[in-house]
Amino acid sequence: MDISKTDFHAQGVAHFRAGEFAEAQCAFESAWAEAQRVNDKRRAAEAANDLGVTFQKLKQRDKAKHQFESALALFTEVGDQQRRAQTLGNLGTLLGDLRKFTEAESRLEQAALLFHTAGDVQNESLTLKWLSRVHMQHGDIFGALFAYERALARLEPLPLSQKLLRRFLQIPLRMIARH
Repeated sequence: MDISKTDFHAQGVAHFRAGEFAEAQCAFESAWAEAQRVNDKRRAAEAANDLGVTFQKLKQRDKAKHQFESALALFTEVGDQQRRAQTLGNLGTLLGDLRKFTEAESRLEQAALLFHTAGDVQNESLTLKWLSRVHMQHGDIFGALFAYERALARLEPLPLSQKLLRRFLQIPLRMIARH
């Protein structure tokens, strides 16, 4: 690895990308400690979010949830709405995996709204697709269809295959609207 020994965050990212999650955890913990030492809340929030993703990969979901909540509070405090949306999305997917569907859906809706407000169509659409997945896990097929249709609607113009999928998804949604 050709990274400065003091750039713990970059080391964590490199380890994470290599699938070395225990090493990534150590590097992100060092990045968090360094950010705390110099009172850099934005860097501390970024390290906490990355720790959350790492703990999620390590199947340490309670630790992941704690890190996401810490990152969310710090990103809110420093006013970083883009990173706040990203962390809400990460927390939402984790809560879905924990089968806390109502809370997961709420976090993902919040993230999608923040991405929409920022004009970040790609991340908004991706978040709505994750919301669709959580609805499916919850057994809410129509909620899943609606969220997926919303995701596709944000990506205009669509390739032909996705246009056909969107039209197919609209059939049951129209039927629901009539009743």
